[in-house]
Amino acid sequence: MVDSVFGNLDKEATKEAFKKYLQDWKKWKLKALQRFPTIGSPSMDGQPHGSSHEPDKQFINYSEASYQYQTRIKCCTILMSVGEDEEILGDILLHRFIKGWSAIKTMNYINEHYNAYMSERTFRMKQEQALWEGALMCPDDSVRIKR
Repeated sequence: MVDSVFGNLDKEATKEAFKKYLQDWKKWKLKALQRFPTIGSPSMDGQPHGSSHEPDKQFINYSEASYQYQTRIKCCTILMSVGEDEEILGDILLHRFIKGWSAIKTMNYINEHYNAYMSERTFRMKQEQALWEGALMCPDDSVRIKR
């Protein structure tokens, strides 16, 4: 059924776009921290003083950046909640592309945490499956690349 709905997608390009999407979480996290809204002191001389960032714009910029990085993390956690098999897939995405762990470190974590004892080849196949399933569930349509 999934193929009939998403059969017009370029699978490899979609997986690559989703990988990049996940890896961008750190950029959005830093933007959210930089754009944390602040309120300035009131003017004591009675004259209006313009600021480069109006409070409303600060809140909008902060909210957007915060939404962007949290959505990327949720893509992993939602995949983990789908089922037992997908729990490993979501964990692979979280550790590889959000936390930035190496493939070997992530594979060792998965093997230890889930008592999976998968080979490097099996891990790579699971990672590819995780990228594909995650891309299909992602709320951002731009990660799904059409042929």
